[in-house]
Amino acid sequence: MGLAVAASAFASVVTPADPTNVTWYDSGSEDGYSRLNFTLPTVDVNGNVINNENMGYRIYTDDDQIFTFERDVYSSDALYQDMTSIYYYQWSGGSDIRHNVVFFYRTNQGDNPFFSWRIGIQVFYTNDDGTGESNIVYTEVFPRLPKPLNPKVEEWVDYMPILLPEDNTYSVSSLIGFSLGTDIMGNPVADDYPGSDGDELFTGECTYTKLDPEKVTYSIYTDNDQIFVFTPERFNREEEYGLVLPATEIPFGYEGFEFLVPEVHFPQLTNNIQELLENGFDVEPFFTWRIGIQSHYTDNGQTSSSDICYMEIFPQLKPAAQVTTTSFLADWSCDAENTSIINNFYGNGCGYFLYVINKDTQDTVLVQNVAPANTALDEWGHEYALPGATCLVEDLTPGVTYQYYVIVKQNTGASYQSVIQEVTLPTGEEVHYKPGDVNHDQTVDIDDVTAIIAKVLGNEIDICTICADINHDNAIDVDDVTATINIILGSN
Repeated sequence: MGLAVAASAFASVVTPADPTNVTWYDSGSEDGYSRLNFTLPTVDVNGNVINNENMGYRIYTDDDQIFTFERDVYSSDALYQDMTSIYYYQWSGGSDIRHNVVFFYRTNQGDNPFFSWRIGIQVFYTNDDGTGESNIVYTEVFPRLPKPLNPKVEEWVDYMPILLPEDNTYSVSSLIGFSLGTDIMGNPVADDYPGSDGDELFTGECTYTKLDPEKVTYSIYTDNDQIFVFTPERFNREEEYGLVLPATEIPFGYEGFEFLVPEVHFPQLTNNIQELLENGFDVEPFFTWRIGIQSHYTDNGQTSSSDICYMEIFPQLKPAAQVTTTSFLADWSCDAENTSIINNFYGNGCGYFLYVINKDTQDTVLVQNVAPANTALDEWGHEYALPGATCLVEDLTPGVTYQYYVIVKQNTGASYQSVIQEVTLPTGEEVHYKPGDVNHDQTVDIDDVTAIIAKVLGNEIDICTICADINHDNAIDVDDVTATINIILGSN
């Protein structure tokens, strides 16, 4: 017994040595598959022989992005599901996944490259004491491309529809104003550009990467990363200017009828559709809440891209929450990354304006200028506003139905209205306390669980305590969290 204990005391996690001879072959347009070749280690980092049956590997690309082996693509019988880790028994039985090579059903040539500059492999070793990992060993297939400096959406203009009496149709259009990532001379630059808040740009001491303008393009996106396609049907006058349509990328500095840098005009597209709907036209808005832009830099068949940078245009007003007999919470908060608040937002008469209206009388009972709820710091430490806010509307009348909406007003005078939401406040006699529905939205869901947890942790949060105390023990605790989850799951 003593010997066994002594032996286990010296056991430890085994860290395998790094893989070697990592090379890439790209099949291109040939018949065959691209492949990564490598040699797996036979020893650990201390030179001790290891058992390859305890070993496995993972494939990575570019900035440590792990590759997923999809069951529907790879023919290995041992690949029973989509996996990121390949074990001994899988590489020993698969024709595409082996101990010294992995075949890929794709190429880096064309519009959809596999990776932009490198591909690599990491070995792991698992025993009873845990898992040890080697370094990720890469082979650099292409020179690493610089990433373009992030662009910025400067404005959105939605022209009112114009009636064309001669054929009783409407002319509609809109435009996005933007700035691409350039230096003070207008040259496109990479994201190592230091900015213009100091003198370093004028002393000649600062260095940054200038991009070849002929290799820079940009794309337009809406809502949830939906890329906009420039089609001949809408941009049919561009052919003589050298733009081949359809296209999702526009060359840097390109100018044509609809492309006047730094603007893009969108014929036949608008979010001002109310008048069109009232006149029998079956139309949909161009987008529902935000529009954005992304820059691309392409060289030797590889492409690097900036972040997609959006501007919030239409506040995303949610249904009323925390409804009581005399109040409700209006919420148009926004937690989307790379989304900026509308430009020129501050000044007298600027902001998010919340309108609350008595539906029966159409009397306006509240017009409230609400400040953005959150801020962040830019790369120079300056505070700036993030989009979205909330407002607790109080002193209302029980039993009354209210309509409410948000309008964005900015220094330029532009105004964008959210959807109109509606809420009916309960009377004192009509209040029904639904166990778990702590925000009174008539649904027990994850929002209620989150609110109860916050209350248990001692946060100052306004919830319906009667609804939260599900087991009626006059305390809000973890038992009520569990009970709320059971309600959501349909358990008793």
